[in-house]
Amino acid sequence: MKTGHVVSAIFIKMTSRLRRSFIPAITVIAILSGFSIIAAAKPGRPITHKKAKTVTTLVNTSPVVRLEIHHININNGDASVIRLRHKDGTETKVLIDGGQSDATTYLVPYINAVFKDANFQYTILTHYHNDHYKGLRALGTGAIRSEYYIDLGGYNMEDDVEPGKLALIQPKDIICPWTDSTGVFEKSMAGYIASIGIAANNYGLKRYMPLSKPGDSIQYMVGVKIPLGVFTQGTATVPIELRCVAAWGFTQDDNKVTDDWHENASKNDPSLGFVLECGEFRYFFGGDMGGSSGSNYIDQETTLAKGFAYLYKGAKSYYKPAATYDGHICGFKANHHGSAESNNSTFLGQMHPAVCVTSAGSNDAWHLPSIPFLIRLNATTPITPAADFPTDPTPPPFLKAQGFFFTNLYNFTKGNDSKTEAKKLFDNRLKTAFQYGSIGTTDVKAGYEVFLLLDNNQTVDYRRQSAFAVSDIDTAYKVSPIIAVIYCHQK
Repeated sequence: MKTGHVVSAIFIKMTSRLRRSFIPAITVIAILSGFSIIAAAKPGRPITHKKAKTVTTLVNTSPVVRLEIHHININNGDASVIRLRHKDGTETKVLIDGGQSDATTYLVPYINAVFKDANFQYTILTHYHNDHYKGLRALGTGAIRSEYYIDLGGYNMEDDVEPGKLALIQPKDIICPWTDSTGVFEKSMAGYIASIGIAANNYGLKRYMPLSKPGDSIQYMVGVKIPLGVFTQGTATVPIELRCVAAWGFTQDDNKVTDDWHENASKNDPSLGFVLECGEFRYFFGGDMGGSSGSNYIDQETTLAKGFAYLYKGAKSYYKPAATYDGHICGFKANHHGSAESNNSTFLGQMHPAVCVTSAGSNDAWHLPSIPFLIRLNATTPITPAADFPTDPTPPPFLKAQGFFFTNLYNFTKGNDSKTEAKKLFDNRLKTAFQYGSIGTTDVKAGYEVFLLLDNNQTVDYRRQSAFAVSDIDTAYKVSPIIAVIYCHQK
């Protein structure tokens, strides 16, 4: 299936068209840093970066004309794909997590139907819970193939990889200081590790290791930018990158990296966190990151809110630029499937998100998304509110200020009526797109797609503006008419 939409016609013209210009092939220089785990600093202690390592990384330099973020409905768990569609017809893809179901149930059918192939440049596992890694065992069957993989390390590959290939795949960090002696959280984790080994032996999988020295530490991963591609705007060439903002409890803070870890923290809390950066467009993936300091959780979200304010400054309303806001993130996948202990008010309030996609499932014991999360999400405000919309001509109905989308939404037992609460909050919310799927019902959806058109015929200057659209994808893998077009902000 080809998913090309003609969206330029519906984007309201706000700037003059820019002259078409393309760049020659280049080598992108990525600033990368280490990925090994050493003894933890004291909780809350700021960590100062050492000088970053410079690594030359080859990137597909055909200009990107369309950027897509796919949130796949894999029932319980997470699975997201970033796809860059290049002018020469090729594509670059990143897979983030694989869900709890066998990959043949939801993940692989979606990939095979929607994309050109099942080949990824990077596969990322945010943390070691089976509702994120089970689907990635398809790396060992060859149903999914990847050039590089990224995870938290902390396990030994010597029994799983041919000796001649061990150096390409073995994490440098054999022992994790915050877990048991092997760093493996669950017994079923062995299937994931074995799959990584098979993929290394048979399909060329390599570990993405910007590490070079034994003294390099995990906190140096925070701040790493992984280059994915480039797009052209006028005569300018603009990078598209994944920025790491969290790893093993180390968190991007205000001009520093802070260690938020404490002993006996939840197994969700080591999550890797990344921001997809494309000019002024920013989209956050945080795995099961927490925002509560109670019980066995750690609060990385409050720290990261300060980090976002440091990194991303000066967002203004797209239509009526006046007040400026620091820390704005255009869209995000809800942390921890919308649990009560994640997506705290400080974090959500700092981001002023225009779009949130929540990946949740039918597990009654988890009853996700939680009602406290839904209430906090409803309290968020966008940078460009409906009051700023132009009135002449009358805006089209798909022009929205915010959008809240759920892969699945159910009412659960013991009063956890998530679907009822969400409908009460969002059904008639002003200029808000609201959709949900539910496996086993007529509402079921295969996923959602957030996308940007980046060819030089667009009227949005992504060097200083952000605008995007959202569609859903049905179980026949057909893309719906556009649900929402959001003119998010300008700088």
